[in-house]
This record gives sequence, structure tokens and C-alpha cells, in this order.
Amino acid sequence: MQTALLSSRAGAYVPQPTVPSYGSKSVPVPCTPFRKCNSATPPHLKNKHYLNSGRAVLAAAAPAGTAAEPHWKQALVELDKPKDERKVMIAQVAPAVRVAISESFGLAPGATTPGQLAESLRRLGFDMVFDTLYGADLTIMEEGTELLSRLQAHLEAHPHSEEPLPMFTSCCPGWIALLEKSYPDLIPYVSSCKSPQMMLGAMVKTYLAEKRGISPNDICMVSVMPCVRKQGEADRDWYCSSGAGIRDVDHVVTTAELGNILKERNINLPELPDGGWDEPLGSGSGAGVVFGTTGGVMEAALRTAYELVTKQPLPRLNLSEVRGMDGIKETEVKMVPPAGSKFAELVAARAAAKAVDEAAASAGAIKWDGGAGFSNDEGANGLTLRVAVANGLGNAKKLLTKMQSGECKYDFVEIMACPAGCVSGGGQPRSTDKQVAAKRQQALYDLDERATIRRSHENPAVQTAYKEFLGEPNSHKAHDLLHTHFVPGGVDNE
Repeated sequence: MQTALLSSRAGAYVPQPTVPSYGSKSVPVPCTPFRKCNSATPPHLKNKHYLNSGRAVLAAAAPAGTAAEPHWKQALVELDKPKDERKVMIAQVAPAVRVAISESFGLAPGATTPGQLAESLRRLGFDMVFDTLYGADLTIMEEGTELLSRLQAHLEAHPHSEEPLPMFTSCCPGWIALLEKSYPDLIPYVSSCKSPQMMLGAMVKTYLAEKRGISPNDICMVSVMPCVRKQGEADRDWYCSSGAGIRDVDHVVTTAELGNILKERNINLPELPDGGWDEPLGSGSGAGVVFGTTGGVMEAALRTAYELVTKQPLPRLNLSEVRGMDGIKETEVKMVPPAGSKFAELVAARAAAKAVDEAAASAGAIKWDGGAGFSNDEGANGLTLRVAVANGLGNAKKLLTKMQSGECKYDFVEIMACPAGCVSGGGQPRSTDKQVAAKRQQALYDLDERATIRRSHENPAVQTAYKEFLGEPNSHKAHDLLHTHFVPGGVDNE
């Protein structure tokens, strides 16, 4: 599968991108421009506590006088059972974990290898160890296709307008919590994609279970994450792809908790040999690696979206404009679709409509043919995608305010709750080094640079999954397993 997989072939399901849904309702994107949305906190939520970042976590609801066992302990209880009495134990590891786990052993960020981390989980007793990079690549396949589906529908519906979409990323639970509780009217503008963790969990309990002949109910899926919000995300009632009551992800262990467990069990991570990830869900690209830091989701998505539109690889994979620690980062990416493509046709139609409008504004000065002389050749003018990255929820609020006032306009926006992104998640080891976030970030960039495959759509394992199981990106089956909905007011268990 090359970029052909990304295009919608005849008979493939193409979702209506302007009609996202949540709950039992279908909610159309408002016809009014984004900047006119009213995102005041609904009255019934004004006195309700909500999380402002991934660094905080609500107390787990439990009966009076009792305390729920932490999930790392629940995972160990299952792991420690005799093999013939326990479930099949499967772990997945997020990108940011691999560069911070070394700090639990007094080493610099990135000093241990991903292979050593995989080996440590096997020595803990896990039967299979998968890489959340695979889930990140799936996310890009779905989110990139969704972005361009929305963009195409927008161009078709509004050929006379240059208003942006926009579409927001959806993989950060801290941002989703803020969205649902404080900006519920913006839900239709958010990607419907699940996070990489939840996509991989769904694939484990459907695709993998089918391939290996294992009942989903006999699998215990454990995620190792840098984020304290990931357990609340996993506990959402509808994340049960393989059947009612069977969670896609059962337990979430943070990076810091895993470090403590390894030390308590005398598994010295820095001295381990490199192990490998299990297949078919253990291979990831460099694009999946950079998911772990601010701007990484944007960078990964553009590597694939650009190629989808232009049929050419993005000339420069390291997008410095969206990297770094600035609070708000923005750039424009010009994409020139090939002659004869649907996007070239739509760009030509917009150019013709704009020329008609300009001629009407200067009535009588120029004799105009009504746009009849325009052709698909006008697609050579290209399409400019306006993108932005909000680093931390404080900056996200500032950006949203500017967007709603019309001060700035974007087509695609990444928002991460924690400053610097997942590398600074609340589940990472604590550090007194003020430069630790930048060092973790650089360690991720180094892994991306060394990766054999750096674009999500070139991941052979992902290609195989679409061919064998999912069909096309954004297909009916992909939507059932890899997409979700969001709830105005939020979810009580979070």
C-alpha cells in the first residue's frame, strides 16, 4: 500500500465530515463561521470541577470507607497469577515513555533503548508487548483522511469562501475534558478519532484476538502511559469494541509507576539486552514517535496529508515551524494537487468563483465570461493549509479566543494539555532539571531521525491491517473500531 490506500476508491465508505456525531445525536457543523461560536461555560457546569491539564486527576469514585486499588496494582495481581489461571497479558508502550523511563534509574532522558523497555516488560511476565507507535500510525491514517474529507466537503459546499474549517486533534484526554466541559459547542470541529492508546486496544481485542484465536474476554490489556488521564479515557463506557463490558484497555500504568515496579522486582533496565516488539501490532514509524511531544501530531499528520493531496512526499520531514516549546506555533503548508485530481478541480472552482466575485465588485470595468474559461489547470495555484499548535491548555484558551474573535484563522489545530506535550505528562518521573522536557523532546526527535520508516502510511504492518481487516481509512469498520464521540458536560468517571 502506498498512497493509494489513502484515496477513496469506488465503493469505499466516505463519512460525511461535516456531520460528526456524539451520543445518540447527529450534530451538524454550524453554518456560521467558527469565530461566531459562543463557548461560554454552560450554566449547569459553572460550579462543576474539571481538570485543567493532564497533570491533575480527580479522586476515583468509590464507596464510602473504601479505596479502589490503583490500576498498577490490579495489573500486577493479574500478572502474578499462575499462567494457566490468568488472562493473556498484553502491554503497550506510549512514545514518551521510552525517553523518560531511564530517569527512574538515574540516567539521562533517552539513555535506555526502546528494545530494553520491551524486554523489561517481558521479564515482568507479559505474554506480548506492543508499541503504541502502531496506534499512532493508525491515528494518522484515520485523522489525515478525515481532515482531507472535511476539507474537500468544505471546498465543495463553500466555493466562494476562504473561511478555514477548522479541525482540532482529539488524542489528548486533558484537552478533551476541557472541550467537553467548557467548549461543548466546539465538539463538531474536533476529529472523531480515538487516541493511539484506544485504537491499539481496540485492534488487540478484535484484529489480534481473531488472528490468534483468543477470546477478547481472556485478554488483559495494559497500557504504559506518560499521562494520568489515560485511565479515565479507557474507562469510557463505549470503549468496548469486542463486546459489552469488555474494555479495550483494562489498566493503565504510568511511566513512574513502571520504573518503581522494575526496581522493586530487581529488573535493572539499563543492563538488559534489547528485545523486540511483538507483531502484528509492534511496528511503528518515526511519525508515531514524535506524537510524544508538542507539535508532533501536527508534524506526523502533515507528512501523510501532504502526500495524499499532492501525490508527492513532503519535501522536508522535520517541520521546525511546529517544533520547540513556544506556547502557540503556526505555519502554512502549500499543497499543489496534480492536474485532473478532485482537489485540483475544487481549487480551480474556488479560483473561478473568486474571479467572478472580483469582477462583480468592479462591474463594468472588465468584461467577464462568468468563469467559463477556467479549467483544472487552475489547480496549479495550489491549496494553502493553515495550521497551528497550542502548547498547554492555557495557550489553547488564548488561541481559541483569538480564533473566535476572527483574529486568526486555521484549518488544522493541535492541542496538548501538558506544556511540551506527553513528554511532560503527569505520569512521567519527576525531575528537578528545568531542561528535562526539552531533553526528552530531543530524544524523541533523535529516534525519529533514526527510524527506517518516517511516514505513517508507509508502515507495512498498518498497510496489512487495512488490507486484511479494516478496508479503507475511514471505512465503516474503521469508524466502528477507531473513531469515537464526545459528550457535552463530560463523563462522570473522569
